Amino acid sequence: MGQRATFGQRLRELRKAKNLTQRELAERVAARLRKEGRSFDFTYLSKIENDKTEPPSVALITELAHVLDADPNELITLAGKVPPGLEKTLKESEPARAFFRSAFDRKLTEEDWKRLLQELKRRRTTSENPPKPGD
Repeated sequence: MGQRATFGQRLRELRKAKNLTQRELAERVAARLRKEGRSFDFTYLSKIENDKTEPPSVALITELAHVLDADPNELITLAGKVPPGLEKTLKESEPARAFFRSAFDRKLTEEDWKRLLQELKRRRTTSENPPKPGD
């Protein structure tokens, strides 16, 4: 099994897939941030891509994902942070907390996680497309 990319490596991969230079990506993100009185420059982006600094805030990761047409949750979790929706769910739902504690306590393997994901997808498909009477 190959080594998983770091946040910085994945960010570089996404940027290059869009044929953007670091400067171009930084300028696009900066333009979005200016509305909030914030800035972003290519030297910081370079440090992020080269793993010379910690990944940025969830808010900045979300802006990067938007500009790169990427999944913000993928980048947020790759950065070792908790996506806002998951954080909210875990704060508000005891069953969700129990589920995650249970999964964590069982020390699931990568294969276990894959099977669990497949089962959740199967259940979602079944609930979205219930069998018709007479099937």
